[in-house]
Amino acid sequence: MWFKGFGLGLFIVLAAVLMLGTFAADYPTFLEHHFDDPKSNVGDHYCNKMMQRRGMTKPKTKEVNTFIHDTQNNIIAVCGDGGEAIDNRLRCSKKQFRVTTCKMKGSSTKPPCDYRENTSPRYIVIAWENGWRCGAASLTSVL
Repeated sequence: MWFKGFGLGLFIVLAAVLMLGTFAADYPTFLEHHFDDPKSNVGDHYCNKMMQRRGMTKPKTKEVNTFIHDTQNNIIAVCGDGGEAIDNRLRCSKKQFRVTTCKMKGSSTKPPCDYRENTSPRYIVIAWENGWRCGAASLTSVL
């Protein structure tokens, strides 16, 4: 049963990375879109507020985004000893991170944007360059 969930999770991560075409982002953009440690105290509707605050609701709504609630050093470690290569560009974390996934409700990508929130421990998948520098990827899924 665990392997079945692992395979499905890995498929979801890889499909999201390929469909969203997010390999082009640089490290500062990666941090802006995916790093939130400690988790921001924005009250109710965390995803709606954070997606808007981070500029992912205009000109169109980003359908899915993840926020990692851990240190930059722990995230960067996935690009080294803290991760395992999936291929020559993607690395999967060896440990789970606390992550909030924001998924758009409905199908319209026009604002106003409304998101569902799921916070849980997850492995993360990160695109990397030059053997250490984390790039960007549509990061997480339950593996």
